[in-house]
Amino acid sequence: MRLNKKPNRAAEATGDTAGEATTTEPEQADDNHIEIDDDSDSSYSAATNVTDTQSLRTSILNYKWENGRRYHAYQDGAYWGPNDDRQQEAEDLIQFADEHPSAEVLGVDLSPIQPGFVPPNCKFEVDDINQEWTYPNDTYDFVHIRGLTGCIPDWVELHKKAYKSLKPGGWVEHVELWGIAKSDDGSLKPDSPAKRWVDVFEKIGEATGKDFFTGHKAADFQRKAGFTNVYEKKLKVPIGPWPKDKKLKQWGAWNRQFLLQALEGFSIRGLTEMLGWSYDDAQLFLIDMRKELLNPQLHAYTDV
Repeated sequence: MRLNKKPNRAAEATGDTAGEATTTEPEQADDNHIEIDDDSDSSYSAATNVTDTQSLRTSILNYKWENGRRYHAYQDGAYWGPNDDRQQEAEDLIQFADEHPSAEVLGVDLSPIQPGFVPPNCKFEVDDINQEWTYPNDTYDFVHIRGLTGCIPDWVELHKKAYKSLKPGGWVEHVELWGIAKSDDGSLKPDSPAKRWVDVFEKIGEATGKDFFTGHKAADFQRKAGFTNVYEKKLKVPIGPWPKDKKLKQWGAWNRQFLLQALEGFSIRGLTEMLGWSYDDAQLFLIDMRKELLNPQLHAYTDV
């Protein structure tokens, strides 16, 4: 989660609102099909260069290791993914500070893992946003929330905390990849490993009390928390470089690379610890998932 004061004007608003960051992207209607590129290059890929966050206290550096992956020690189990180097490459939490030098940026995470050097206008804290927030009311201009599916027991309560922390006229931006793969041409088969993935994570959500598939409900969460002038945007993000549109092709390549890289981190703890799978069975399932992601005949996407 990111909080900041004094953002540049593109991030400011009048009235309590859920805002949208400025982006360049192909226009999509919710019901539009993505045009398939018959000559798509299955070897097309792009790397994602990312970073995560760091701690202010040495007592939380005693990480927990399971199945060769490292997990946070503070509030053990609150976040289901690992925090080792492979998983850190999946997110960037300091880019905003570089791009907005006039802003004071605070990053909040459960793990002390950001690089030693950060911009002077950026700092990090280790905290659990499901607990009571310690920030004074009416402090921040902008709160950015992302990538917390499967981690929050009460989304409305989370947005109420964000609401209280905002100055009048502040923004909350909430971005989630909800994780359910779809296809418009039937290339995603009913017996697909990606379909089984949803069933598996529904069971993990039931075990933890933290739903992975709440659908596009972020706007509803915000309204129930007291926000007004809420704006919602839904996008289809391809899995793989199969779209004809160049921007979507790039998005798809990045998304597939991210999923291939992060798949084990997403899955291994939930499969073994929550559902009781053996490590070998979990790895066999992940092999099937990787084969599915690399299938050039698959024209799948996820919703954001």
